[in-house]
Amino acid sequence: MTGHYSSKRLIKGAFVFAIALTQLLPPDAAGQSRQLPKAGFQRFSGNLPGSASPGAGIGSISGTGLTSPGVHLTSGMERTARNAREPYNPGEPKLNMALVRWPRNKMPLKIWISPGLQLPQLPFEQLPDTRVETVFQMMQNENPFAELTAAPGWTEQNNYQVAAGIEQWRQFETEGLLRFGFTTNPQEAQIMVFFNDNFQGAAGPGGTNVGALTCAQLFTPEQVLLPQFRQKPVIMEFSTRVNHLPEKMQSSATHEFGHALGIKAHSPYRDDIMNENNVVFSLSEGDKATIRLLYKTEPKFVM
Repeated sequence: MTGHYSSKRLIKGAFVFAIALTQLLPPDAAGQSRQLPKAGFQRFSGNLPGSASPGAGIGSISGTGLTSPGVHLTSGMERTARNAREPYNPGEPKLNMALVRWPRNKMPLKIWISPGLQLPQLPFEQLPDTRVETVFQMMQNENPFAELTAAPGWTEQNNYQVAAGIEQWRQFETEGLLRFGFTTNPQEAQIMVFFNDNFQGAAGPGGTNVGALTCAQLFTPEQVLLPQFRQKPVIMEFSTRVNHLPEKMQSSATHEFGHALGIKAHSPYRDDIMNENNVVFSLSEGDKATIRLLYKTEPKFVM
């Protein structure tokens, strides 16, 4: 069985918040170019196989498969002193809440943040079916992204904001749960970041817009051992229009990287970064408990 998941993050346009980024973003020394955070590894030697086709409904590779769009709207609940540190269920609803995460032998995860590149635009409802496959096919070319241009509204600062959001998950390296780093080589990346002005057809009632989308594939541990197994990267996309404030882009990246790590469902609590309509900017104790639960439990599916 193989699968695909994608997740969308909804942002209420009326919410405007501020957060200090000085401790998260690299210093901007005069006359020097800023660098993304260094990877947690010097070199990753190991050839990854490649893989299947994504989709929003039932899809297949070698005859079988299941896919999920990962949109789970819930009314926001309040955490209390009694449940502040309780995990929520991170499983995949279309797989009976089965747990999904990266296997340890794929660590450290390698993340490539594109220079603002915008993938071919399609109506939003078509993206879960096509995004991973589109990028995978591009990667077969010698210069895969030569025809792509920077998304309207993108600036170099957006890359640092995304990196800063992702960095919030770095604390779990000290616990031995996961490892990741940034790479300048898209050919070796397992997680890839792109941008757009806005997701076509994604505006909803009440001033709600889609701020980001994460698409990936799910496989059984047995399937990844098959000779024909081919893995494709997780794709994260961010709207420069919806995430026009630095704190929005950063919190959106924190949220989406949680999905990329395997937190498939959204938290029902407004206090958590993984709430669908999250209005916070950092991991809650509940988010932390959830990623610990996920990476200390044997999953039924892997990425």
